[in-house]
Amino acid sequence: MPVIDYINDFKHTRIVTWEVTESNEELLEYLQLKDYRIEKYNNLRPKQAREYLGLRACLKKLNLDYDVNYDERGKPFLPTNKEISITHSYGLVSVGVSEYNIGVDIELSRPKKILNIKHKFARLDELDWIPQEHEIEYLHIIWGMKEGLYKLNGGNLWNFLNHYRAEEFELIENKQFICWISDDVKSRKYHAFYKMIGEYYLVWVLDYE
Repeated sequence: MPVIDYINDFKHTRIVTWEVTESNEELLEYLQLKDYRIEKYNNLRPKQAREYLGLRACLKKLNLDYDVNYDERGKPFLPTNKEISITHSYGLVSVGVSEYNIGVDIELSRPKKILNIKHKFARLDELDWIPQEHEIEYLHIIWGMKEGLYKLNGGNLWNFLNHYRAEEFELIENKQFICWISDDVKSRKYHAFYKMIGEYYLVWVLDYE
């Protein structure tokens, strides 16, 4: 089965990325879902049904036979002491579980789109240190970092441009870099990482302060 990337015990964190290329029938055969999960699957729209099977496949690889629940903010959680984050992009699904609060984002490289929206998420104090020759890479990573922060906090009224900030970092995969959420009252530091999976940027953010 196409697990195309597996990060194991990185800061007590595991992330599985699965390329969902199988047919639904093949995935159902592999997963052997319980009856109530089959019922849930049958009630989903086609796109959501594929994503559900991809999620269940990642959870099986992680040996976590739990149902994923969602709180009032839409943040996923498990009936265990592990934190979880889920992300999809163009046929890939990534699931991260950790002892720490975690936010995971995966994005297909789309240079034209990231340049078109950079004014919505990249701060002037971030653009100041981004080298022009690597702008596309940095913008994708900063976008993924801010998506990770958003997911880690379960969504909120904070703004990608005004409240989320990346400190200067190097383009070195799996190397920690620092990011912040700041409002009018306080700032909190988080720890982010990235790696490339083919043409996709995988970014994850951990809260272990």
